[in-house]
Amino acid sequence: MATIKRIQGLKNIHVAKLTGTNTYSTPVAVLGAKEISLELQFEETKMYADDAIDYMDFIFAGGSGTLSMTGLTASEYETLFGATVSGEEVTVSTNDVAPELAILFENDRLGVVGRRVYCIYAAKFAPPQISAKTKEGQVEDSQIDLQFVVRELSDGRVFKFKDTDTNDTAEWFASVPV
Repeated sequence: MATIKRIQGLKNIHVAKLTGTNTYSTPVAVLGAKEISLELQFEETKMYADDAIDYMDFIFAGGSGTLSMTGLTASEYETLFGATVSGEEVTVSTNDVAPELAILFENDRLGVVGRRVYCIYAAKFAPPQISAKTKEGQVEDSQIDLQFVVRELSDGRVFKFKDTDTNDTAEWFASVPV
């Protein structure tokens, strides 16, 4: 496989509920993704002996990110946040329990046929802010920013990605790659 490091684009956002140790429900598509970012946090650890540092490392301390969307359907509120849905009516409550989800998505690889596909293993979303703005002449594009946090699985995994030599990524989104 050619070494191509440039990627662009974002498509095929899917989520799958973490149902047990390394087991997930079937991924479902979440349409309208505009941008995703994840920042992992590491805490610096230093230990001393004989008036000098004899050990230092970075210890994983979780992560946080943002998924920007064009909007959300009622069923996506239920899937992402654990909100109550009745028909097209959504009730967000302080008693809601957001499920832990795997987030899957893909990018185009520039200069070659193929994609880069990602899986973030254990994420939890917070419901978005509510905002609205009056129309002023022309229609403007808007987005909803969804904040999420991530943790490591019991075996230490946080995310996985794979570079493919094909544009057919259906297998990646059929089940969570464990």
